Amino acid sequence: MILLDLAIVIVLAKSLEEIIVRLGQPPILGDLLAGIIIGPTVLGLVKATHNVEVIGWLGIVVLIFLAGLETDIEAAKKYGLNAVFVALGGVLVTFFLAYVIALVFNYSYITALFIATILSPTSVSVTSMTLLELGVIRTRIGEIILGAAFADDVMAMALFALTSSIAYYGEVKHESIIQISLALVIIFSLFYLLYKVSNKLFNRIIMSSRLIDTPMIQLLIIGMLMAVLSSYLGLSPLIGAYLAGLALSKVVKERTYRFFEIFVQMISPFFFVYAGILLNPWIVVGKINIYDVIGIVVAIVLAGIVGKILGCGGVAKAMGLDTRSSITIGVGMMPRAGVDLVIAVVGLTLGVLTMELYLSALILIYVTSLTTPVLLKKLLTR
Repeated sequence: MILLDLAIVIVLAKSLEEIIVRLGQPPILGDLLAGIIIGPTVLGLVKATHNVEVIGWLGIVVLIFLAGLETDIEAAKKYGLNAVFVALGGVLVTFFLAYVIALVFNYSYITALFIATILSPTSVSVTSMTLLELGVIRTRIGEIILGAAFADDVMAMALFALTSSIAYYGEVKHESIIQISLALVIIFSLFYLLYKVSNKLFNRIIMSSRLIDTPMIQLLIIGMLMAVLSSYLGLSPLIGAYLAGLALSKVVKERTYRFFEIFVQMISPFFFVYAGILLNPWIVVGKINIYDVIGIVVAIVLAGIVGKILGCGGVAKAMGLDTRSSITIGVGMMPRAGVDLVIAVVGLTLGVLTMELYLSALILIYVTSLTTPVLLKKLLTR
């Protein structure tokens, strides 16, 4: 039965990916749509069974590990503090808006923290494709957006480390604060140590092997071990996977990175399909007033959009950019389709996130992915 489920997932996901890419959109929108179609939302052909969940979580860990590898720390330094401040403005304003909205709708503070964390990161893949197409990726606006996206991911993962730990312990107590703090100190100390020794580790141990795939396998093992350790310390395993990738990012050669990219392209669709399968809006029918659901979805989507435009655009304006350029930067930081979805899936599986909030996160991904290229082209070509 599991083989039939996998066959359905692969065929539909890749078919929809092809259609979505031809429309100029990121392929994960096709994977998500495939999960929504074959899941309980539409056809109910595939359920979120343990086997599907295991494959989905493998995809999550590898995807987050690659996200760390993609974060070029040295390149991020080049963009300077301006990009960091732009990212910080977007994260703070969006986080605040989402947190307040969740509390207004009577969600617990832990749920409010989680939805606020989900809305904080940016997926710059949609924006970078548009900037590249328009030939402005090397301009000041393009470099600020790319630099802010690097900083944005790091900030979002730091927030995720805190919120997921609070969700794991259920409430903030003196003992849990100490335990979380110690866990974070240990995992970040290991990150720093790994970052410092990564050159020697890669060149003397990994590259000494005669087997061509050894560097890739060894790096993946390091990422998995950091993920396991992170989980053992009471943190999300994704924190360890991301920090491992971040620490090793400066030594990854083009051949090695290409291997991971291909591997992720093979395994990550299972995660995005799994994320779509998890959506089941029918379970809220009869439990929550439909107008309340619409209100929650609209409020969360608006918070995700307005927060980035005001936060990132406001900081850009304060830095001396003109109004149009500032709005362009804010719009460029709008898309969601990566780390945010991972956090949403974790929140749902932990029982912290409700189905209507999960639905809001998925709708935000589609709305921002579809509208950002259109808005950017209008702002940059007029």
